[in-house]
Amino acid sequence: MDKALELKISIDSGLTVSQREALGLLAQSDLVKKLTADWLDDPLFYVWKILALSEIPYAQHLDYTRKLIDRIFEKLSTPFGFSLSGDDTNFLPCYNAMLVSAMCRLGQSEADPVFHGVEWIKTYQPMARGLTVVVPDMKFNRFGGCFNSTPCYIGVAKSVFALFSYWQSTGDPSVVPQLDQGKEYLLDHHLVKRMSEDKPITQRIMNLSFPESYNLSIVELIRFAGNANLLSDPRTQFAKDYLAQKRGSAGWKNDYRYKAKGYTTFDAGRKPGAWLNHILDSALSGKPC
Repeated sequence: MDKALELKISIDSGLTVSQREALGLLAQSDLVKKLTADWLDDPLFYVWKILALSEIPYAQHLDYTRKLIDRIFEKLSTPFGFSLSGDDTNFLPCYNAMLVSAMCRLGQSEADPVFHGVEWIKTYQPMARGLTVVVPDMKFNRFGGCFNSTPCYIGVAKSVFALFSYWQSTGDPSVVPQLDQGKEYLLDHHLVKRMSEDKPITQRIMNLSFPESYNLSIVELIRFAGNANLLSDPRTQFAKDYLAQKRGSAGWKNDYRYKAKGYTTFDAGRKPGAWLNHILDSALSGKPC
């Protein structure tokens, strides 16, 4: 087992691990070595690297992570949230949300860029259908369907995750009404299904992979449902049944590998994935992960 996963399992189990002990384990981690071995000045590279590192406890204390956080704050933060272009040209709700979540996991919830990202979600992100969204100087129609009469489900879900991560980190009550509305929106979709027909919302939503990518997956959704204490709701049953069906005798296997500059799959090979299984086992049993 990789030492970074060993550390995460200990932390998720409620064990006390000192920073010195944690960094000692991370220094022995092949995954951490792989994640910190290269550097590319590219916005998407920053995104996938920081999302991966944010899944590893104590990674915020690594020199590489600190450098990456500084670079993202310098290059991608704006007064209205995180943007791939550092201005309103390539602002996308899903990427803003993913970076908010990652930064909260890395202990940056009090930073101004994170606050701005959360305020953008609170001000503009719809958590229901049929709402007209007008954002000055931003034209989302060129990206497809961020804010049509039915908002992009990826953007909604990742924004819900971001509000939850921020609330967990800060306890800020101002995000609770929208967070609760977002939870209901996800539950009304049985986490993964269209409301208009009994089919998955997107092509990739039923795939098993870790860590997260642009393609929203059932792994993210069931993890959120577990952490938010939603799994007793009957509307999560379809997703739970699907995962039970997909589980082999030795556990779950990754069945999709996202490819992008800077993206690193945590579980290699075709055998059941140790990271994937820890996340799903923990989420489905109601343990924090």
